[in-house]
Amino acid sequence: MDCPKWILSGLCLISLVSGATVIELLGTLKLELDFEYVLLMKNRNFSLSDQVWNGTSLTKDVMDEVQVPVLQFNENVSYFLHNSISRRLVTLGFMSDANLDEHRGLLTALVANLRHMTTSRVIFLVQSKASTDFLYELFRNCWRKKLLNVIVIFQDFETTSTFYSYSNFPILQIEERIYETSLQTLPIFPDRLRNLHGYEMPVILGGTAPRMIAYRNKKGNVVYDGTVGHFMTAFQQKYNVKFVQPLQAKNPLDFAPSMQTVGAVRNETVEISISLTFPTIPPFGFSYPYEQMNWCVMLPVEADVPPFEYYTRVFELAAFLLTLGTLVLISCLLASALSLHGYATNISEFLLHDSCLRGVLGQSFVEVFRAPTLVRGIYLEICVLGILITAWYNSYFSSYVTSAPKQPPFRTYDDILASKLKVVAWKPEYAELVGRLLEFRKYETMFLVEPDFNRYLALRDTLDTRYGYMITTNRWVLINEQQKVFSRPLFQKRDDFCFFNNIPFGFPLHENSVFMEPVQKLIMELAETGLYYHWITTGFSELIDAGEMHFVDLSPHREFRAMQIQDLQYVWYGYAFMVVLSSLVWLLENLAYTVKSKTIFPTHFMQRNKK
Repeated sequence: MDCPKWILSGLCLISLVSGATVIELLGTLKLELDFEYVLLMKNRNFSLSDQVWNGTSLTKDVMDEVQVPVLQFNENVSYFLHNSISRRLVTLGFMSDANLDEHRGLLTALVANLRHMTTSRVIFLVQSKASTDFLYELFRNCWRKKLLNVIVIFQDFETTSTFYSYSNFPILQIEERIYETSLQTLPIFPDRLRNLHGYEMPVILGGTAPRMIAYRNKKGNVVYDGTVGHFMTAFQQKYNVKFVQPLQAKNPLDFAPSMQTVGAVRNETVEISISLTFPTIPPFGFSYPYEQMNWCVMLPVEADVPPFEYYTRVFELAAFLLTLGTLVLISCLLASALSLHGYATNISEFLLHDSCLRGVLGQSFVEVFRAPTLVRGIYLEICVLGILITAWYNSYFSSYVTSAPKQPPFRTYDDILASKLKVVAWKPEYAELVGRLLEFRKYETMFLVEPDFNRYLALRDTLDTRYGYMITTNRWVLINEQQKVFSRPLFQKRDDFCFFNNIPFGFPLHENSVFMEPVQKLIMELAETGLYYHWITTGFSELIDAGEMHFVDLSPHREFRAMQIQDLQYVWYGYAFMVVLSSLVWLLENLAYTVKSKTIFPTHFMQRNKK
């Protein structure tokens, strides 16, 4: 076993110092940390009762002199203290000797009791002489169990005032320090996480753009941009740490999906996953949310109405019925006025007069000779109505030709299902959706589930308007920036088509990780300064630098085209209907004429009967 590197904080001490007690050390620590509880832990077979240390009862002295509550546990007690008391506590662990094998159960129970508080301060009181091997083994186990702030006091502390601590940055180092109030320049528990001194932290990268944008610059170096890539750079610079990837792929630009990186953290292969994923319930083993997003459906913009439907879109049903009722009313008035003044009228003209129909359609019509004033007024009314309706129709029709109306938008998921539009979804995300929202199982046929992650990304990035896509709000910001280059947008995102809102996404790391605090501190600082939102908006330009996007207009170009036969589809339908109707009328007229011109019984048959 290699001998650990020692750092002697009390180098070049010229004079001897007077002895100190544990209570004095706790008193000084109370001034530095203002802790609120003391946790005393020992093995059941600890020979001395009532936690006696060098002839004094620590339990009584702590409560009397330090004046804080004391909790007493043994190795068989495992209690989730984080749910009940403050994080500001100090733990005293009693060890009867320097045989670590006899106290492994105590260490395990200590970590269980300090769950989510393993960075709190721990003091081990060992009733034996100082041992280098024991210290090395103890501190190595403390690092593995995520106990960061640990000091060890041996039984000669009251005569030597010497205590021991450790730092694992950049490698395991044991520190020997002298406690003396007059010489105390450093805190008893220094902030280990302020500067990690180039510590090589094992991590795993994951995710996709715009969170992680990886490419090689002109010098051939790998660059990590995007919201997660910038966080990675900021963390390394702020805390003087270097990220290493023990599970890096052959191509450093290829990453696993975010959800598949969690396993490497749970089996402690890496310290942290530099990728965002949604937490479990309860959210243990995840950082404070770095991103809060909505999970929605991105749908194509409503298509233009086909040109052959322009003729039917000018009038709504209510407007058409109102116009038709007005024609019938004016026809009835005209026919009544003509009949009143002795002009011949047909019964059908009371329903729809020929002059009224022609006038409203903007055609010429024949007035009666020497028409009375009342009839002339009705004729004038027909002319004014015809001018208004034809001008109204032509203006609407012209605007439709220059700016086509849109198809009705989708209002519910049932509308999407009825339209036969497929929503592309990655299989794990689709499973998460139907697993949490059972009501979406009836829309199973609405989704096109793609099991391969790379094929799903390739299909989504094509922006094919034949499909809709499941998308997050951060990705929508990127697509929205891209669509500003287009002559017209292709897709839209609506808040009423969101499956989940305000989903917290954080970094997976061990629930007792010593790096939980610096990660969360940096997350809040980035949100406070607005850097996170700045990195979101610059994602499009960074993808252009990475060569993944280009200033290309993917929208279909609008060009002038002449009127085609299919544009007159409804006109041809009307023409065909009128041809058939007029042919039927012509046939009926000929049949009626033939029947009337022939007698029912032949003439020679009637003469023979007379004889």
